[in-house]
Amino acid sequence: MKARKARLAAAIAAVALAAAACGGGDGADSDETADEVVTAATVVVTAAPATTAAATTAPLPTAAALPTDAMELLQLAFENSAGRSVRGDMQMDMGALATVAMHFESDSSQNFSMFMSFDEMMGGGDIGIGFEVRFVDGVQYLQFVVPEELRALVGDELPEGWFVFDAETAAAMGIVCPSALPGDAPDDGACRLPNDNTNQIEFVTSAEIVGTESIDGESMTHIRYALDITSMTEGYLAEPDGADGSLPLVGDFLPDEFIYDVWIDGDGLTRRISVDLGSFMEDLLADLDPADTEGHEDEIASMLDITNVINYYDYDTDITIEAPPADEIVGDLGDLMGSDFGEASATAPGYENS
Repeated sequence: MKARKARLAAAIAAVALAAAACGGGDGADSDETADEVVTAATVVVTAAPATTAAATTAPLPTAAALPTDAMELLQLAFENSAGRSVRGDMQMDMGALATVAMHFESDSSQNFSMFMSFDEMMGGGDIGIGFEVRFVDGVQYLQFVVPEELRALVGDELPEGWFVFDAETAAAMGIVCPSALPGDAPDDGACRLPNDNTNQIEFVTSAEIVGTESIDGESMTHIRYALDITSMTEGYLAEPDGADGSLPLVGDFLPDEFIYDVWIDGDGLTRRISVDLGSFMEDLLADLDPADTEGHEDEIASMLDITNVINYYDYDTDITIEAPPADEIVGDLGDLMGSDFGEASATAPGYENS
């Protein structure tokens, strides 16, 4: 374990030092900024879920019927929360590197939309850069959101309107999903809905009730659980349409477990999930050879302070996710990226590649 941690520490130090050498992303070079924004937006996009029949919403248990055992309550909450319409938000703080915020909503028929903001990617400030994605009937649509005052930096390389590509294209490009699990990859070519965390259940090794806490004026049960991330990742990597090595921490570089916190309301629904990798990263820093850090210990520590928090609300709300109008679909994202994966246009309703 110590040797594995040391290898991961050295690898992270190399990445962090490279980032520090780039000048901290102060946004001084506008051409580089535009290029980085486009790259970030295209890489983080997720794969579309396959079309399935609308899920049957199970009746909510009464508060008196909720399990008092932590493991049983955790499983109940994950199963109850999946397959329902929901709204939510996610914030991933990656230390000095970036803060990425996402808002999402989903119907109960495997369709969802999200807006992901990169406002703090280039050194802070509300600059309004991001992208919107919709997943409708197995097809993925994306449009970049660039304020008018910044559009000159992008030019004709990034036309306005919606782009399209399908789940198989996204999986082939190794694109990861928005998830409480860092680096979560498409499962059989499709991402899970944002509120479907049932894939974690079989890999939970322990769970304990921390206590009862109030979130937004509601009483919640706070559970802390350990996830066998190594076994879970091995399961993905074994699938032919799985991660294919796209996870950021794989093989010898994985910790044994991630520690999660989850808050469950009185109806047995998941309302918040968080993971803090900072403590694990602190252990890695302790294993670093001073020669590897080259005097950048503080910068590396700030870059490795990573947290991810997802909030869920408005369960069972009447939500409709619709595909963009055909005349607003301007091309294929695979073509824009110069790849050979531009097959979605053949299946996108109303779009013909001109």
